[in-house]
This record gives sequence, structure tokens and C-alpha cells, in this order.
Amino acid sequence: MEFLRNNTPPVDGQVTVVTGRTLGETFKLVRQEFGPDAVISGSRTNTRRKSNGWGTEQVFEVLVENPDASPGENPGEPPSEETVTDEIRREVERIEILVEDICRNDEPRGFVGLAVPENPLGEFLVRNGASDEAVVRLLTRFSGETGLAMNDRPAALAWLTENLGTGDDLLADYSGTHAFLVEHGGDRLDVVLHLARKMSGLGRKVLVVSIVPDPERHLPRLRARAADAGYDAAVVRDPDQLQEIEELLDRYDLVLLDLPALTDPALDEGNPIHKWLGSNLHVQRHLQVPMDRDFMDLADLREAARLWNCDSLALSRLDGTRRPAKLLDLIDTIPLPVSVLVENTTGEGYLEAATPELLLDRVLSSKEGPMFKPGLEIESA
Repeated sequence: MEFLRNNTPPVDGQVTVVTGRTLGETFKLVRQEFGPDAVISGSRTNTRRKSNGWGTEQVFEVLVENPDASPGENPGEPPSEETVTDEIRREVERIEILVEDICRNDEPRGFVGLAVPENPLGEFLVRNGASDEAVVRLLTRFSGETGLAMNDRPAALAWLTENLGTGDDLLADYSGTHAFLVEHGGDRLDVVLHLARKMSGLGRKVLVVSIVPDPERHLPRLRARAADAGYDAAVVRDPDQLQEIEELLDRYDLVLLDLPALTDPALDEGNPIHKWLGSNLHVQRHLQVPMDRDFMDLADLREAARLWNCDSLALSRLDGTRRPAKLLDLIDTIPLPVSVLVENTTGEGYLEAATPELLLDRVLSSKEGPMFKPGLEIESA
């Protein structure tokens, strides 16, 4: 299986690594910094953690030989002990900064100056479930970035639509391997089976891999749903056998990993499942958050997102809350894009890839009114 991380750092003083989002952008940066006669010794892609510590991103790196490097030096030689020490030191500093940020986020957040009742939009969002603090930060950021008044409702809603983080893909474009992590065992399999049925119905070749399932609760559901919807299913009973499924992953358009609940000891840090996912950074990790839960306990979810290096949030049980605007507190506390929206996974339900427009519809939906726009297709699970 392809492994994107490149663990060989360049040797200090011999090459400079120039990084960009695309290969063309990276070569442009090389020309700007070193001129048209730059000596390029190689290029590579690298998967790394994002600067804020949440999720991963792919970047392109071009190795440029430094003009003042000593003759005969070979950029391909292993790094010196001093270089390795510097790399470790920088990584420790990055982790310390991330821990400080998390600790600050865990501190109680005080009210920061805006009287929400004086703002009709802010007052509505609070009545609809958002906290005063989240609304204050949201409207303050809107005003600071646009220079507009906080009570400019149309402009604030347009800005909010542009700034609600979602994935880049439509549901029909979903591919690769996706892992879903959920806090409680009662929610296990729900989103995975719902998504598998949806994608199989779109003509995609789908595999569901259930890792350490409950033989009485989960396996009968998995077998019945797979037979009904026409997708493939596999079971890994022993986490030590996870390496054996890797040869299957490239045979399917979409692979969905059903993992034990986060509270299950099988998912403890350092156990085989955690190690396996840690060595496969190409697996997209979705932290599944039931919207009917109490978000006062978000510290546990934030820690889970960090521990599992999650890439996105998958929102389930959307029909289970009458406080839809509390979504703003979730995305304010856990800075991850939203990947999918799901309601009522066990019966007639709705599943769709998240878009900023759908998220805004959710935040503004009436407690008594429909959860989504009228006319959206509702499919059986």
C-alpha cells in the first residue's frame, strides 16, 4: 500500500526544501527565491499534519541545492545526528504549542463584550441553541473581517455561508478509505451502513470492513444490510490482523471502516488499531458527533479528534435536537470541516455531503419547522 509520508529530512546546509500546494506553485516559488538557474536535486509529495494540529494535508516539496554547499557533499546521505536532534526538537516544540492551545480551549470562556439581545441575528441564534460566547466570537469576527456592522443580517449570513467549513467533495465523488469514530457503542455502524447503502445505490463498488464487531448486535445488521443493498462486507475479529485487509482497499471505489466505540478498550492509545491507523495517513478519519448530545462535554470530543488526527466531523441524529444552532458551538470548539449530514439512520432518513448552504439551513431551521429545505429527497436506510 502506498505510504505518503517521507521520513528522510534534507541535510542542513546542502539543500533547501521549498514547499507548495501544487507542483507548479512550488517550482514558481523556487524560481522566485533562487532564480532560473536553481539546481534542483529532486521533488516529492509529503503528507503532514496541518499547522493547527488537526487533520492532514498533502504538499509538494522541491529540493534545491544551496549554491554555497561544499563540493562533494551528497544530499542523499542520511542526516547527521545533529540534524535528527534538531528535527526532534522542532517536533517537540510543535506538540507543546498544540497542547497549550488545547489547554486554553479547555478553560471556561467568558462573555466577551457584545450584548446579544441588541443584535436580532445574534438573539435568534442564541434562542435556536447557540451559546452567547460562540455567537459573540462569530459576529465579532464577521465585523472585524468585513468592516460591516454586526447587525447587518444579510451580510452576516452571506459571510457565515462562506466561512462554514465543509469538505470539498460531493457525495458521488467520495472515494478511498474512510474511518468513522464515534463515542458510544449504540451509534456504531449507523452512519457507515447508511453511507454504504447510499453509495452502492449510486453505482459505486463499496466495501464495509467491521473491526472487532459485536457478533450478536453488529454482525447480523451488517450481513442483512450488505445483502439487501448489494455491497461487500468483511470482518476483522483480531486487530493484529489489520495488515491483511490492506490488499483489499485498492479493489474498491470506497472502503468504509466500522470501528469500535471510542470508549472501547480496543481503541486505547498504543493498541493495534491506533497504531495501524497512525501508519496509514491516507485514511480519512471522520469524528462522528450525534447532534442530540450535550455539547457541554466537548472537551472529550476535542481530545478524541486530536488523538486520532481526525480530518472532519460527521454529524448524525440531526433529527434528535430542537437546538440546531448549537452546531456553531461544535465547529467553534473543534476546528474541523463537516463531511456528511445524517438524520434518522435506523429508519427513513437523510444523508448528504455537507455544504455551507446545508449547514446554514440547519443552523437557521426552526425548532418547530422542517430540519432541511422542503423537497430534499428522503431515502430509506
